[in-house]
Amino acid sequence: MENPSTGGERRRTDIDRLLRNWLAERQQLLSLLCALSPMLREDPAPSELRAKLDRFCEILVDYVSAGHFEVYCELVEQGEKSGQIHGDAVNELYRRIVPTTAVALDFNERHAEPRDSATITRELSQLGQVLASRFDWEDALIHLLHRADRAVA
Repeated sequence: MENPSTGGERRRTDIDRLLRNWLAERQQLLSLLCALSPMLREDPAPSELRAKLDRFCEILVDYVSAGHFEVYCELVEQGEKSGQIHGDAVNELYRRIVPTTAVALDFNERHAEPRDSATITRELSQLGQVLASRFDWEDALIHLLHRADRAVA
C-alpha cells in the first residue's frame, strides 16, 4: 500500500513537471512571436514567413489546448484535494482566460491562408496583447492553486 504522503508528493512532482513543460512551451511561443515581428518588417520570402508562421500557430494551438484540457484541470484537482480551492477567484480567472483561447484559435484559422505582412503584423500585435493578459491570469491561477498547495504540504 502506498504511503499517502508519498503519493501526494509524487502528484505534486508530476504537476510541477507538467507546469515546467507547459511554461517552457509558453517561452517557445513568446520567442517565436518575438522572431516574427522583426521578420515581418523586413519583407521576408513568402516561404520563410509561412514556415515561421506555421510553427508559431502550431505552438500556439498546442499551448492553449494544453492549458484547457490538461493544466487547468490538474491545477483545480490539486486545489480541491489540498483544500486550497478558491472557487470565486478561480472561476473569475477561468472566465477571463476562456475568450483568449477563441482569439488564439481564430488567429490560427485566419493564417491557414497566405496574408499580407501588414495584416499579419497588426493581428500578431493584437494577439500579443491578448496573450499577455492570458499569461497574467494563468500565473495567478498557478499561484492560487499550485503554490498555495506547496505551502500547505
